[in-house]
Amino acid sequence: MKSATKDSPASAQTVARAIRLLRLIASSQTRNLRLIDIAEMADLDKSTAHRLLNRLVDERMLARDAGERGYRLGPLLYEFGLAALPETNLREISESALRDLAHQTGDMAFLIVRSGYETVCMNRIAGNFEIQTLTRNVGDRHPLGAGAGGLAILAALSDQEIRLIVSAIGPQLPRYHLTEEALWERVRKTRETGRAIDEGCAALDITAIGRVIRNKNSSPIAAVFVASISSRMDPRHQARANQHLITCVSRIETELNRQQLPGATGIGPHPE
Repeated sequence: MKSATKDSPASAQTVARAIRLLRLIASSQTRNLRLIDIAEMADLDKSTAHRLLNRLVDERMLARDAGERGYRLGPLLYEFGLAALPETNLREISESALRDLAHQTGDMAFLIVRSGYETVCMNRIAGNFEIQTLTRNVGDRHPLGAGAGGLAILAALSDQEIRLIVSAIGPQLPRYHLTEEALWERVRKTRETGRAIDEGCAALDITAIGRVIRNKNSSPIAAVFVASISSRMDPRHQARANQHLITCVSRIETELNRQQLPGATGIGPHPE
């Protein structure tokens, strides 16, 4: 018993490091990070990172393609995800409203959900405009506040929680051409207008507009947004898109309240 107690802090640290590596790989746009990159981003020495990565590969939580030097998410995570889905999930609930949003605006429509200090893209549906903006793939992760959807969620939180989140994601903001001060200003403008607008931060020459989705307890759990080339997203098109977003969000929230989605409130910040 004494030995198990002694080892438990080290075991907990190993679990935390492994989860951090999974998050980094899931957040990577390349989805094929090299050992040297992973070790640097996780602030680990190469030997420790290599040992953890090899174990995650053995457990099928990570995978390596033949001839490739990098790591990507493995099949076991997909299997876990299928098992974790509630009987009625947000993607299914929002599918019809999101499809109508894409059709009405002509733009690419996205659904994202909050995951701790990040957002995860759950769905995207193409509109009928000739140029579609593939700014996010399903499964992509970004810090809260990056992009119109993440900004819509962030602005709906309390100032106290925002301070905690902004402090945690601060080192990642330069990647999105943002500073902490600029992000706070974007939060202020979003609160004033009720809609979040991203002009070129998440993707160059792309403008997106989004609105937050709240559960039956009024907690911000997700967001929908549409994105298009900036030359198309003039004030008139933004106003039109915003009206369709309001309708889309209302439909999703009504269905959420009706079905009382399991687990819709349990998505607070992770403990790191």
